[in-house]
Amino acid sequence: MRAETRLFFLMFMVLSGYLFFWQVSDYSPEMELPDKGLSDVELRSRIEGPSGDYGVQSAPSGVKITEKAMESGKSSRTYSWNYEGYRWHLTLLLDDELYGVYRERTRKRDYDLFASDPYDDPLIKSIAKTLLSLSGDYGLDESKVPGLCISFVQSLNYSSDLVSAGYDQYPRFPYETLYDSEGDCEDTSILSVAILQEMGYDVALLELPEHMALGIHCDSGTEGRSFEYGGEQYYYLETTGSDWRIGEMPEEYRDKPVRVIPVYKRPLILLDFRAQCEYSDMEGVVDVNVTMRNVGSERAENTTIYVALQAPDELGTWDTIKSTPLRVEPEETYYYSAKGLHVPGKATFRVYVRAFGEDALTEEIMSDWVSL
Repeated sequence: MRAETRLFFLMFMVLSGYLFFWQVSDYSPEMELPDKGLSDVELRSRIEGPSGDYGVQSAPSGVKITEKAMESGKSSRTYSWNYEGYRWHLTLLLDDELYGVYRERTRKRDYDLFASDPYDDPLIKSIAKTLLSLSGDYGLDESKVPGLCISFVQSLNYSSDLVSAGYDQYPRFPYETLYDSEGDCEDTSILSVAILQEMGYDVALLELPEHMALGIHCDSGTEGRSFEYGGEQYYYLETTGSDWRIGEMPEEYRDKPVRVIPVYKRPLILLDFRAQCEYSDMEGVVDVNVTMRNVGSERAENTTIYVALQAPDELGTWDTIKSTPLRVEPEETYYYSAKGLHVPGKATFRVYVRAFGEDALTEEIMSDWVSL
């Protein structure tokens, strides 16, 4: 995993022999995802007869989303859409408090980690199971199941991030997209990949300049645009609009570069620190308080925090300390205090913090240079 060094600044104040410096935090306050509500997913579904019986056509005008207030703190969403000449219905009972918790979670994570978020698993598993059951009840051909999933996602209203969230880039977790009943191409692609992957399909996110879609691995001989990753071909599948076929790519994106983003569960560490130095002409003593947060979708195993006071040549260090190996769950925060690090009087140094663990997990941050 590549290390991402984030923007920080050094701010200091000299007063009675003390020097303070810290990194600007770049993630939202710690929030606890409650256990309740995560497994309390309720779905109701049904299929109405062929369009010949009901006059239903596969067109955007047939899309309907109904919201209904339920008991205190609960609300339902009923999604109705058309596919293969039938009218499909799916009802979710969602938790208002849980939605508020999702809104507080940091967006400082890669797109694939929204799709593989473990706290969405109960909801995604239920939707995937229900859509598979519906397709079986109808006798839908297996090749049509991805289209059923995409047609469900396309029943959501399209809304840009700037309009719906007030930010230019605001990717949503699947729970948020379903609760809001709307999203942009990133949100619908993330939701689609999560559901299709749970159904057992080999899928990936496809990132284009100012657009996102999904790629699905199909049998050889499939027609249309595809993109290679890991020796496999992933065929383009649009998640906005309607009636797009696998391999069919909108004209405006056909000449754009495409990056294939695999989706799998993995940890991702964010670091932050605050440091204080008490010094004299003889030496400085530095205390560093480190905050390590796992914003990934899997537990960070055997992760060690390493803190050093680096010398100007960057090859040597004045002093170092490291933690014992740690286990950090997704969305969990660990606080580590490295106290009593020594640096000679009138020396120049900077604070360097690194976290490293299994599966090449690594992350590092550092301060600017400081002279006592």
